[in-house]
Amino acid sequence: MKRLPPPPPVETTGLPRPEPVILLIRHGESEANAGLPTPSPAEIRLTGRGHAQAAALAGRFASPPDLVVVSPYRRTRETAAPLLAALRVPLVEEWPIEEFTYLDTRRLAGTTEAERSGVVKEYWDRCDPFATFGEGAESFARFVARVDAVIERLRGPGKVRSAAVFTHGYVIHATALRLREPGAPVDAGMMRRFRGSWAENAPGHCEVRRVAMAAKAGEEPVVPLAETAIVL
Repeated sequence: MKRLPPPPPVETTGLPRPEPVILLIRHGESEANAGLPTPSPAEIRLTGRGHAQAAALAGRFASPPDLVVVSPYRRTRETAAPLLAALRVPLVEEWPIEEFTYLDTRRLAGTTEAERSGVVKEYWDRCDPFATFGEGAESFARFVARVDAVIERLRGPGKVRSAAVFTHGYVIHATALRLREPGAPVDAGMMRRFRGSWAENAPGHCEVRRVAMAAKAGEEPVVPLAETAIVL
């Protein structure tokens, strides 16, 4: 029988690479979420319920992501810990994806969410994207710029096929807003849209949302995943 020559190699240069799987994950229930007094925002811990949520989340991963990202804040590291203990993750990095902290961290240390409610209302009623409310506080404009930089980092020519990004509620909400409105001015109108849509779109604790960087106009760029096994 005559042996046929091998087929020519398939040229893949220039072909679009498949979009990586990017998962945004809110931390588990924290002491602040449970109404307890808390120290600085960076040191807020998970509650017992939050640790249980993190363990349950880790059990949903059928395989490890190529990359795990955490914020500098303790509650995201505690949320990621069960996954990192259970599966061999090739790469773990800390990115500036901490929560939006817009109040005076020193003056309000040791207070509860209920005790902070008055100054929280004052901040959002003022609706000034460039205002800061004391030591350790970040302006809304600075926060959005930080989220924009993270989006570009996620969109960049990385070599990972999947990433689990352990972050915070406002960061996830702002990511969705900026992907829906790329290039929109950071003004009082955006600030009102952000705050006004928060209650309806706030992610639950340990909720997983997938980012679609290539979402078409009219498509939601950040969508919740069903609470089933996560296959990457």
